[in-house]
Amino acid sequence: MLKIFICLFFISSAFAQRLPSPQGFYSKGSILFAQQLPLEGEGFMRLFLHRDRGFGSIEMLNLIKKAALEMSLRYPLRDRMQLGDIAQMKGGQISRHNSHQNGLDADIAYFRTNGMEQLPDVFDGFNEDMVVNGKISDNFDHERNWELVKTLHRFGKVQRIFVDEVIKRELCHYAIGIGEHDEQLEALRSLRPFENHKHHLHVRLRCPEVAKKCVAQEETPVGSGCELL
Repeated sequence: MLKIFICLFFISSAFAQRLPSPQGFYSKGSILFAQQLPLEGEGFMRLFLHRDRGFGSIEMLNLIKKAALEMSLRYPLRDRMQLGDIAQMKGGQISRHNSHQNGLDADIAYFRTNGMEQLPDVFDGFNEDMVVNGKISDNFDHERNWELVKTLHRFGKVQRIFVDEVIKRELCHYAIGIGEHDEQLEALRSLRPFENHKHHLHVRLRCPEVAKKCVAQEETPVGSGCELL
């Protein structure tokens, strides 16, 4: 009996050691034993397949799967969540990004009112800007994109969500208009205006407690930030 216990202990320890583990900072890090997001699943599809950047932490992959399923159940027969870059298999620096190095960052295309999905093997990147000449596009689905932000917060320990400044302002106005500003302060607070995010949002998760070598980012200022726009 003792031998069986010892054997099971070492097996479980070895298994635990191979769980994905984010290392270092988002823009200067890596990931051990990363897991790969399937090419598609319930409510989601991956883009830019040639890049092979669908690897990430358990926390990120679980968040994507749960959020995508929730959105597909809430809005059936609409365009799926379209995933861009997460990280490469071992993390580290990749082209087009300063971050996406430790498996805790992921790019998601904004939902569109026309429901169009991008072809998964397009090389150049996300194919539609939702901000044109400083104004929000008519194809930007306010309701579903706001619901996506809230859903990401429900299913993951979100640290930041990078968006274009115009999109932050639009979502602030939308939340205020439907009476959700005060109850969704943390979701609004996480929306951080950042350049080159007119066609996708960039969700970033906090370091998992078990990832002792993951380097946390400073917290965002208190408040929704809507009053600054």
